[in-house]
Amino acid sequence: MKRCLAAFAIAASLFAPVAHANDALEAKVRAYVPVVSLAKVCDLRINEATLGDHRAMLEAAKSDPNANKLAYRVHYETQTAYIKARDGGQRVAFCRDFIAANSQYAKARFTAVVEDHMSDISTSVQKAIAHNVCGAPPVKLSKADWKPYALIKKMLQTEQKLARENAETNGWIVTEETTAVTEQFCAAIKTR
Repeated sequence: MKRCLAAFAIAASLFAPVAHANDALEAKVRAYVPVVSLAKVCDLRINEATLGDHRAMLEAAKSDPNANKLAYRVHYETQTAYIKARDGGQRVAFCRDFIAANSQYAKARFTAVVEDHMSDISTSVQKAIAHNVCGAPPVKLSKADWKPYALIKKMLQTEQKLARENAETNGWIVTEETTAVTEQFCAAIKTR
């Protein structure tokens, strides 16, 4: 009996690393699949590290039937949750919460675009935009700052127009969509 238990203990120790590898793969599936699944519908910009990890996870999942089934199930559950929220008129809130919960993997596309543009813009222009759009204290602009200021304002107007058109096309609530764009814009400005 003791010999059987010893053999079982040795056999179990041989399979322990495999179980941990599957656990690690399962954790990656649960982390990356929802983000990629909602990238288009929630207008996400996924960072390069996450995209690389997602590709590697998909390759690993191909050889593991359990991980492959899990990836399909997680994708299905994510899409179902999104559709339920969208049909309940909660699309913006769902996407906002989802982006906040997964901010290490992705950002709202517009927030990422604004942050990229703001890195080249002077502090006074950033403060003036924050005042006019987000209600921050007023700031004076020099003549040289008016052109970049106008470009950033134009970018915001274009994004709001796009959000309005998408909302009208898809039957979403227009004011929620345009407000979400302004909130993303202000959040990106505040992080500067």
